[in-house]
Formats: sequence, structure tokens, C-alpha cells
Amino acid sequence: MQKFFGIIPLCLMLIALGCGKRNASNLPDGITWTSPEYSNLFQFGYLKNDSFLAIRNPTDTQSWMQVFHWGTKNSFPGCTTLKSRNRIASMSAVFSAMLEAIEEESRIICTDDTRFHTMPRCRKRIATGLISSIGSGNVLNKEKLAGQKPDLVIAYFIDQQGKDEWANFTKTGTPVLFCQNYLETHPLGRAEWIRAMGWLLGKPAQADAFFTMVKEHYQELQASIKEQVKIKPTVFCNLPYSGTWDLPSGGSYMATLFEDAGSDYLWNNTKGSGKITSEIESVFKKAKEADYWINPGGCKDVRCITQTDQRLGLFRALKGNGVYNATKISTPEGGNAWWDYAVIRPDLVLQDLAGIFHPDLETASTHSFTFFEQVK
Repeated sequence: MQKFFGIIPLCLMLIALGCGKRNASNLPDGITWTSPEYSNLFQFGYLKNDSFLAIRNPTDTQSWMQVFHWGTKNSFPGCTTLKSRNRIASMSAVFSAMLEAIEEESRIICTDDTRFHTMPRCRKRIATGLISSIGSGNVLNKEKLAGQKPDLVIAYFIDQQGKDEWANFTKTGTPVLFCQNYLETHPLGRAEWIRAMGWLLGKPAQADAFFTMVKEHYQELQASIKEQVKIKPTVFCNLPYSGTWDLPSGGSYMATLFEDAGSDYLWNNTKGSGKITSEIESVFKKAKEADYWINPGGCKDVRCITQTDQRLGLFRALKGNGVYNATKISTPEGGNAWWDYAVIRPDLVLQDLAGIFHPDLETASTHSFTFFEQVK
């Protein structure tokens, strides 16, 4: 394949996505911008009767990747103008969860894979055929998606290839908004994208109120834990696959959750906000005496863990009943609330983790786990 079929088609592709490297000086003058509190990847603004949602470039947060506009004016230079936002294709369960939290799930007409949704009102709409599936697993049927005639697609991409595939889809005339909340480094940053959704759909006050409730609860828990905790137990997480073990880096949202919950994450000093990959032997050497093991894949019992690799039965956390997994809310089809509801309620995740690491804390004494259950 020729490189992007030349310079001109590439420019057209970027324009269709409403993206391209630009900074605030390239946008219309006079816009009043509001920055989020924890997110690094979006801003919203207004100019008289027109609204704007700007998405930052994840690899260069000083530039915009996309800028969307809606309101009374037909268009603004450098922006993608949204004519309607009534029929939305939600390409992730977490986006659907955000829309349900602000009572706008009725706008969702289709999603990537309906099996992965756990939010109750979305599931009801799925069961009655009001939300259809346009994919299975990681495979999306773009022709079926186009046939649904959405006004807007809310999607994400993992790599350049995925981004380019969505660029091709915009040739159908349907705008695609990239919600890259999974790249946020703070749990409240991931959750704060609900404010972007609220702004987009005309529910800014409701979205702000939801996020404020989550933020304040999280901060109260964090302060209480910090005040009460004197000894921090050690913790590690995840499960190896094909001989390698992916772990959150020290700057990731999971590392932040572990720290705020009063634990000593054993990879807390590693750099980056993504993941690090190690061999089983290296993880065993470092974590064999750890107190707790969190989120061992999809395993709900010890047998599942040891069937993955017999050596995993040697970890002290497993032998000492210190293994917990976020599998408490799941669906028969394979959905797990960890991937939708937990993203918008990091305060409840923090409360669960504090209850695991410090069951005698005041914050944990009357707490019933929302997401986690013990692996036995």
C-alpha cells in the first residue's frame, strides 16, 4: 500500500476527522474555554450561542486532535460542525455508561458489542432491540454501522491503524469523536469525561453534579485513608498470558488507586502511565511475598489461577487468601462492570480497595464491596 495514498488525501482524511495538529491560536477568536480538573485530554468552550468540544492529541497535549462545534452558526474554521446528536453509536460500554449516568442512553442506537454492557437501563434497551450490536469482540462491521445512520460515532483508537480506519469511515459523512479516556493517568481523569459527554449532549449541569459527587467522595476517602493508615500492605495485580505478565506502570491510574487506598504497589517506581511487561519469573521474584493480589484475569477461583501456570500457586497472597478480583458485577454474556460502571465510579473502587487492604478502617467498617470479591 502506498503511504497514505499521497499528501492531499491525507489532508482530506484529517479534515474529515476534524483533527490535525493545531493549537488554540488556530481556533476562532473569543471562545471562552473551561479546563477539566483532572483530565488532560479535553476542553469545552462557548462563543455566544455556539459550543465547542476540543480533544487534545494524546501524544502532544499542547495541540488539538479534534475540535467539534454545534450551535447557531453553520461552521467555524478548523472545526467539525455537528448538525445533530440524537442518534449515537457508542463504541464502548464505558461511553454508554456515561450516557446512562446523565440519563441520555435513549440516544444510543448501536454499540460495538452489546454483550459487554452491564448498566441496567442500557441492558433493558438492548434486550428490547433498541440498541443493536455492530460487532463481536474487537471486530466491527463498519458497513452495518453506516447502515444505522448515526448522527455521531463516539469511538476510541489504540494505534495509528485504528485511527486511520475511523478516518476512512468518516467518508460516509458521519463524524467520529475520539474519547480516549483510557489514556488518562488519574482515575478521576478517566471519570471526568462524563463532563465532556454532558457538554456534548446539553446536560452540563447534570454531568458536573455527577462528577462532583464522585470527586468529593473519592477525596474524602483518600484523606481518611491517608490519616488512618500507618502500615501499607504490598500489592501486585493481573495475570500472565503466554508466558509474559503485563503490569500497570507507576504513573498509571491503577498505581494511583493502589497508593490512594493505602497500599504499597510493588511497581510504583516504574516510569510511564501505560504498562510494563515482565516474565513470570521476574514477577515471582518481586511479588512472591506480597500481601495482596488484585484482578487475576477473569479467574473467580484459585483453580483457575493455578491452571494458568502451576507456579502461581506459590505466591504468598494466594496461599493467604489475599486474592481479590473485580468480578462481582458481571453478565452471563461476559460483561463486567469493571469496564463500564467502575470507570465512572472510581470512588467506589477506592472504597473497595481500602476495604481489602485495611478492613479495620472506619471507611471500611460498614462497606459492602461493589466490584470486588475474594478469589477462593
